Amino acid sequence: MKLGIIGMGMIVQEFLPELVRLDGPEVKALLSIPRSKEKAEQLAAEYSVSAVVTCFEDLACQDIDTVYIAVPNHLHYRYAMKVLEAGFHVIVEKPLAASDWQAESMAALARRKGRCLLEAVTVSTLPGFEKIREWLPEIGQVKSVSCQYLQYSRRYDAFCRDEILPVFDPAKAGGALMDLNTYNLHYVLNLFGKPRVFRYYATVEHGIDTGGTLVLSYPGFQAVCMAPKTCSGSNHCVVAGTKGTITTSQAANTIGSVMLELRNGQRETFEPAEEARVIPEFRRFMEIIDGHNQQAAEDWLAVSLAVSGIQTESRRQNDIVFPADEV
Repeated sequence: MKLGIIGMGMIVQEFLPELVRLDGPEVKALLSIPRSKEKAEQLAAEYSVSAVVTCFEDLACQDIDTVYIAVPNHLHYRYAMKVLEAGFHVIVEKPLAASDWQAESMAALARRKGRCLLEAVTVSTLPGFEKIREWLPEIGQVKSVSCQYLQYSRRYDAFCRDEILPVFDPAKAGGALMDLNTYNLHYVLNLFGKPRVFRYYATVEHGIDTGGTLVLSYPGFQAVCMAPKTCSGSNHCVVAGTKGTITTSQAANTIGSVMLELRNGQRETFEPAEEARVIPEFRRFMEIIDGHNQQAAEDWLAVSLAVSGIQTESRRQNDIVFPADEV
């Protein structure tokens, strides 16, 4: 994988040091806006990235085959369509898009071009998640699922002072559903598929959800996804069945250790090896892109499209409107 990166936000600064130590991917170029060029040049020098550019045309001329898009949510569609039209594979930071029609349009173009479109969301690649899949049959018939991800946003105090930053800005596809609850949704849908019905109970302030609880209904059980950005607390995921329970020590984005507790008294704990959460994610991306595994790419994309559809309808249920809703 020969990678170009669009955007210089915190997520890039978080994963770039880990990525350059991983065998396989080569980070060839960074695309920044002009005012961030100095920061990009510092990162490039520190991590041996050969090129820093400030326009897409220059990025497209580099020796790359894949572009990672790490820009604000409302710009995902614009850049993904441009990158796919240019013939590159796309990895786009979660959420996939600001609305379901945008996500479907991106997917359709990727298929026409024969390129992979992958949402960067760590959940299903984590070792703890793989252990949950393995243990799931042991707990019998699933009767309850809950995912809790509480995180007090560093931007919430400013929001309360009417300083609207992107994370809470409807014009930029912000809100808790498009952030923390994206992880919860991927956790549930990767395990159980699409729900029969769902309902989002949002806490709406200034036209955006600062938190909310999403209830997904499946045959025989409900999955509850709770994700406020206005408070802190215990973060975990629980899958409970007729024979036992599987519990994570952390929220869906990291999973942490996983405990199996059966009604017959059996208990087992899985402790994953210590490594940055982007490492297994990028290993999977390389398996898909470098391995030309189109079926795996379609399977990954199918979950992302389902999540986007749920997010869009959930916003409609609460009159949360993004500019992307205007087709």
